Amino acid sequence: MIEVVRPDRIPGTARQYGRGDDDLVDRDHPPVERDRSVAEPRFDAEEREARGRELRAAQDLARQRRRQTILASSVAAVILALGGATTWMYRELAALRASQVEQLEDENSVLSRLLRQEYQQRFDAAKVFPARQEVVAQSVRKILGNRARYERITKSMTMPWYFLAIIHGMEADFRFDSHLHNGDPLTGRTVHVPAGRPTGGKAPFSWEESAMDAIALNRYDKWNDWSIAGMLVAWERYNGLGYRQHGIHSPYVWACTDQYAKGRYVADGRFDANAESRQCGAVAMLKGLIATGSISPPPGPK
Repeated sequence: MIEVVRPDRIPGTARQYGRGDDDLVDRDHPPVERDRSVAEPRFDAEEREARGRELRAAQDLARQRRRQTILASSVAAVILALGGATTWMYRELAALRASQVEQLEDENSVLSRLLRQEYQQRFDAAKVFPARQEVVAQSVRKILGNRARYERITKSMTMPWYFLAIIHGMEADFRFDSHLHNGDPLTGRTVHVPAGRPTGGKAPFSWEESAMDAIALNRYDKWNDWSIAGMLVAWERYNGLGYRQHGIHSPYVWACTDQYAKGRYVADGRFDANAESRQCGAVAMLKGLIATGSISPPPGPK
């Protein structure tokens, strides 16, 4: 069963064919009983402050880029009004704006050295709960069974094939009749967030068409940091960064490990502090793949 919802989306928008939260419970794998005396993994004051600085820096950068966009658009309008004598100036301005957009979209610098180290250290420390080892093993078998199909998609990119495979598991339970974006059926465009994808083509879509659109939409064909830290932040971005404001680690990334206890979005934009994720997150599957020897451990922070 799929339970993934996006934290940063419109409140009340149910995903996965509009199912309620009760339908998302994996009845074959009940919640793991934990020793309640063990502290739940949450952010301490220093870590919360560090994350706050990261978020503020990213917001400041976004505001700066928006101001540049507004200024560039205003100047472009003036230049156009002046006529052909200044056409070359408009071309230069357009080229500058294109460069700014590319820099903003591809800017991996938001993933600062501090954040990279945090992701790497947390990954190294994470342990998969023994009671969930078999669930992880099942996912690993599905990933390896479809490896060739994932590799056909990523062969022209720098993206590791298993990065795509893990998103497929999280969003569509490895089903090839569902959109990679969110698990909606391929018989039509996506209905849930992000809705209306792919924008081109005609339904029904192939899984490959959908996968390529999802990759392009999230610009992962341009992403160039495939270290452990880079992949973890890319997975978290794919689902949304909303868990940070609640002081817990994203279950999309950390569920089934000792780095996550409870708290999740039960619908797009609706957070329940007591709900527990039944899905295993990206880290558990990545560690499972490494343990089989099927992939080499990805590099550390760049």
